[in-house]
Amino acid sequence: MVQPLLKYPDPTIRLISANVRFFNDELSQWITDMIDTMRENDLSALSAIMIGIQYNVIVMKEGDSYIPYINARLIKHSGMSTQTERSTYYPGISVDVDRFEYVTVIYEDENGNPHHRDLDAEMSRIFQQQLDYCFGSTFVDRVDKEMKQRINDHLEHGLVEGGGSCPIVFYRDYFKRGAKYLISFIALTFVLPFFVSSEVRRWVYTVDTYGLILIPLLLISYFLYAQYEAKIYKQCTSCQTGNIIGTTAILLFQYAIISLGVFFWIAPK
Repeated sequence: MVQPLLKYPDPTIRLISANVRFFNDELSQWITDMIDTMRENDLSALSAIMIGIQYNVIVMKEGDSYIPYINARLIKHSGMSTQTERSTYYPGISVDVDRFEYVTVIYEDENGNPHHRDLDAEMSRIFQQQLDYCFGSTFVDRVDKEMKQRINDHLEHGLVEGGGSCPIVFYRDYFKRGAKYLISFIALTFVLPFFVSSEVRRWVYTVDTYGLILIPLLLISYFLYAQYEAKIYKQCTSCQTGNIIGTTAILLFQYAIISLGVFFWIAPK
C-alpha cells in the first residue's frame, strides 16, 4: 500500500531508526509498502523512516528489482565527490553535498541472511543519503554553516501564499564574497611594513592598489545584480532593498578604511 512521505517540518525525520530484530510478515509488509510508495513517487530509493517506520530498512531500485537493505552499515569507504542532491523531505531544495565515491556495505536481507556489497558512483551516493535518514540526519547536516543558514532561511520564508520560493543561493553573493576576500587580503598586508624591505613594500603597494580598483567594481556589480534579484524574488524577505543598501554601505565603509591604510601606511615613503 502506498504510504505518505514525510515532508518538512515533520520532526519524525530526526528519529534514529532501530535495528530490525524480527524477520516476519510485518517486515515483509513494510518492504511491500516501501516499494509501492517508491513506484507511486518514481523514487530510486527509500528509507523506512521516510514513511514513518522507525526501523533501519532501506530499499534500493536496481534495474527492475527492488533490493531491501536491513540493518545496513558502512564498513569501508574511499574517494570523495561533490554532486547536487535533492530530497522528497525538502521539496524545491537542491544542495551540493560531499560523499564517498566507493563504499562497502554490510546488511541483512528480508529473511535475516547477512550480506556484504560494494557500491560505487550513483548507487553509493543514493545509499549514503538513505542511510543518513536511518540515523536521524539529512543532507542539511552535511553542508557548511553558511549554506545551512541559507537552507534554514529558505525553509522559513521560501513557501509563501500564492506560490513561489526563495532560492538558496543568490548569485549577488558571489560579488559580495569576492569584495570581502579582497578587503581581508589587503587588511592582512598592513602588518608587512614591519617585516619587509622597501622594495617588497613597493610591490605590496602595487598589488593593494590593483585590489582597491577591483573592489568598487565588485561592489557595483553586487548592488546592481542584487537589485535585479530583488525584483525577481519579491517574496523573499532576505532580498529586499534595505538589506542590499545596508550591506553595500558596510562594505563601502570597510573599503574606505583599507584605502586610507594603503595610501598612508603601505605606500612607500
